[in-house]
Amino acid sequence: MNQMVYQIIGILLQYPTQQMHDALPEIKEEIEQVEHADIKSYLNQFLTELADLSFSEWVDHYINHFDFGRTTNLYMTYLKLGEQRERGLELLKLKKYFEAHGFEVTNKELPDFLPLVLEFCANVPEETSREFLGMYQQEIEAIRKQIVEQKSFYHLLLDALVLHMKNNGLLKESLTTE
Repeated sequence: MNQMVYQIIGILLQYPTQQMHDALPEIKEEIEQVEHADIKSYLNQFLTELADLSFSEWVDHYINHFDFGRTTNLYMTYLKLGEQRERGLELLKLKKYFEAHGFEVTNKELPDFLPLVLEFCANVPEETSREFLGMYQQEIEAIRKQIVEQKSFYHLLLDALVLHMKNNGLLKESLTTE
């Protein structure tokens, strides 16, 4: 059940597609199976916000907050290293880490893309996901804080993620939802 939360958040953090839009009723059904009331509430609030938008408004909102934001893009190593050469080495290490755990990474997306990271975490043992997310908890919290400041409803997904990580003993006390 814990790993399913990573899967749901990862799906909802991806670039919106018509297929994803059409799947929202099924995603809502999956959310109803989430045991933690606050996490379920965050996820349902996110879907409520989406219900008030047209599909094109959803896409525009996503683009404005994630595609153009240096501090809110969803690439974990970019937040830490920017365009530095070391980022390429870090991406290679991530790809090898995924492969070592039986998770195949395609060339469609960089291995540090948060939705891909969450998909990985949903498909490996909880201990592995905890270890892996522990390496990027500061970057996840930094994105969350920026999204909150921008007043984007995507903060609901990141709040749910941070709370889920905290519930799994991952976050330091200083990194909590506000």
